[in-house]
Amino acid sequence: MIAVVNASPLIQLEKIGRLHLLNDFFTTVYIPNAVMHEIQSLNLTRLTYTVLPFIYPNAVSGILHPLHMGEAEVIIGAKELSADIAVLDDREARNRAKKFNIHVVGTLGILQRANKQGMIIDFAQTIMFLRDSGMYISESLMEKLIK
Repeated sequence: MIAVVNASPLIQLEKIGRLHLLNDFFTTVYIPNAVMHEIQSLNLTRLTYTVLPFIYPNAVSGILHPLHMGEAEVIIGAKELSADIAVLDDREARNRAKKFNIHVVGTLGILQRANKQGMIIDFAQTIMFLRDSGMYISESLMEKLIK
């Protein structure tokens, strides 16, 4: 399976030591060039990935507003590569990707999948650690995830 990944999931998964899950679930992980610029200080040594060069400036600029450049490149990259999934956390970016018939998952979806496959021992603790490390997760969503 091919995935194109945005900065937020990379940052969040790296913070909680779960960056490897992307390689566990996807045979090929692409990171767009604009995303690489956003995450320059991130330690990606635990991830095997390919940088997706900025190739489609007209297409990216056409869907950019109100998205960030990285989000737009994830969507265009996923469409052009016929990727199986785009990994995005931002609601507007996820909605935009869905309009292009791109399957979307976020950081929490990756963690849910890992939990279902028995790869996470204490899912509730992992989600709380993720929230404590800076990712916004509403109380109602926390309750749904933990149940």
